[in-house]
Amino acid sequence: MNIMSKKENIYYSEKAEVLLESLPYIKEYFDKVVVIKIGGSMMEDNKTLESALNDLILMKYVGIKVVIIHGGGKQISDMSEQRGIKPEFVDGLRVTGKDSIDVVKMVLIGDINTKIVSFLNKHGDIAVGVSGNDAGFIRCTRKEYKKDGRDIDLGFVGEIVSINSEFLNNILSNGYIPVIATMGSDREGNIYNINADTCAARIAISLSARKMILLTDVDGIMKDSYAGRHLISKLTIAQSLALIKSGKISSGMIPKVKACVDALENGAERTHILNGTRKHSVLIEIFTDRGIGTMITGKEIREV
Repeated sequence: MNIMSKKENIYYSEKAEVLLESLPYIKEYFDKVVVIKIGGSMMEDNKTLESALNDLILMKYVGIKVVIIHGGGKQISDMSEQRGIKPEFVDGLRVTGKDSIDVVKMVLIGDINTKIVSFLNKHGDIAVGVSGNDAGFIRCTRKEYKKDGRDIDLGFVGEIVSINSEFLNNILSNGYIPVIATMGSDREGNIYNINADTCAARIAISLSARKMILLTDVDGIMKDSYAGRHLISKLTIAQSLALIKSGKISSGMIPKVKACVDALENGAERTHILNGTRKHSVLIEIFTDRGIGTMITGKEIREV
């Protein structure tokens, strides 16, 4: 029998205290759905990705119903350029032509989805990889988009019409983490690329998720001031939309904020934009009262 030194006893006592501090949050989220969207930028570094996935594995084993949605924007752009296809975006949405949709399928299904599922299943048979066109559980139509009063052809970019939540609930009720590649199909069998943030919001709504977290490679929504740029930790729906209208939120952050607003307006309690490259950012958000990143809520809060 090994006898702990006084220093070791203090160390392990402090670790036990941390576990006990998380107990109220474990109780709050036990058997509840939490939707996590992993941004494509996180796929570039295996250590960063595996660190984030380890957090999600812990959440699964303390009884949280974890749903993972992944993008792959950087990887799709890289492969597109290798094939001579120039990536094109409108307000953060990828223009997806006929040639591009084949690239999207290869990257999302053949590469990223398989990679995430394989890592998760090292910790037990706990993950199932699916695409939105599997069993047609995400039905789409071609997305119509206007900018400055003009119709913009985004190609094979999908507008979600319906989500078969029973399909996902069957996976969750059998103890698995669904890992979802953000593609969908229409009744004619056409495959569409779906913005991952938008898809996360629609899935969170369909599953009545307690929380939706969008993981990216920035700390959250930033604001310029006389002292420099700083993080906005909390925003209301109204404040978020005002920042988009003023141009202070732009580019790829627009779909993220709109996804948060969509989820909140349709039943989600809280939404968050976090830096997934920061170690244990998800665990800090879920299991502590120390806010990290930007939280967008439907409740009124102090103006920023």
